[in-house]
Amino acid sequence: MVGLFTVVLEILAGVVVSTVAAIVGVRVLRRVRHQRRAALAAGPRRALLAFVADNGEHGSHDLVAIPDDAWRVAEPGALALLGKLRGEAHLALVSVFLERGVARTALGELRSRSRVRRARAAQVLGDLELRMAVPELCRLLGDRHDEVRVVAVRALGRIGDPSAAWRIIASLDRGDPVPSLLATHTLVQLGAEAEVTLSAALDYPQARVRAVCLDALGLLGATGSVHRIARVLREDANLDVRVAAATNLGRLGTRGAVEPLTEALNPARPAALRATAARALGELGAPGAVPTLADLLDDDTFQVAHEAAHALRRLGQPGAEALIAAVEAERTRAVLARAGAHARPSASASHAQEALALSRVGVDLGGRVEARA
Repeated sequence: MVGLFTVVLEILAGVVVSTVAAIVGVRVLRRVRHQRRAALAAGPRRALLAFVADNGEHGSHDLVAIPDDAWRVAEPGALALLGKLRGEAHLALVSVFLERGVARTALGELRSRSRVRRARAAQVLGDLELRMAVPELCRLLGDRHDEVRVVAVRALGRIGDPSAAWRIIASLDRGDPVPSLLATHTLVQLGAEAEVTLSAALDYPQARVRAVCLDALGLLGATGSVHRIARVLREDANLDVRVAAATNLGRLGTRGAVEPLTEALNPARPAALRATAARALGELGAPGAVPTLADLLDDDTFQVAHEAAHALRRLGQPGAEALIAAVEAERTRAVLARAGAHARPSASASHAQEALALSRVGVDLGGRVEARA
């Protein structure tokens, strides 16, 4: 029995020693590999930094001549650097990548069976801002993996080719689309040339698609689409879409938006739409909207009256005068009614007082900032 116990202990000791030796061996190999990679990357890293510091005017031939094994180690850092550069330095580094065949390799990997490789290739092509990759990147918008679709959308935004607008819009009409904010940001990156496509997509059957296109038009400052957006505000069957239309009419800041937004304040309209329209009128900065907004201070819906008061606050002196008039009218009514000092003010006066208080806070903070400067 003692002999068997001794044998078991010896076996266990052997296993422990073997395990420790294996762990130490793996760590040593990793350290050696890391040191070798660091040594290989040191030269290319210095060359890259010098190239960028010189704004890409000199050193491109040195980068192209870097041995393949050293370039493979340095390439991830070079790609990270590429994504941060702009202007001449970016163009010069792109030319280096093209000469080394990185774009050709990435285009081939867009059809890889590995989703990691597809996503990585899409990011590389986006950083290279390679327009010839747009059709293949658009194909990835239908990829079965959402992370690949997200990277493809970002890459298309980085490239900025407006021809991709419709494919991005259509990709939103699926069961698991890319996030709306990402799609909106990408469509804005495509520039003013995408306005026609975005305006046409306001007839798209899917409400989510119409809302994203409205946000993109608003952020683009697409003043040429004001009448089209106004029609959506009047006629669209989906409340969220109409709210988005009102919001973006306010962003565009044109006179043509005043009339449709004023119409949206009709008491027959949903409260959410009326509140958004009131806020949008304030963002427009249209003094002509002051009487309409002042009438809304005693609206039965709290949010509508609240937004009307703050819209008046944003309209400068004419809006402030309307707010003051509402407060003074309340004081006059209180005096005539012989109300006590603790009488509760009306809803309109409360909204007006809140807006005036915030306006004074803004003035005070502005004065402090100027004094410190």
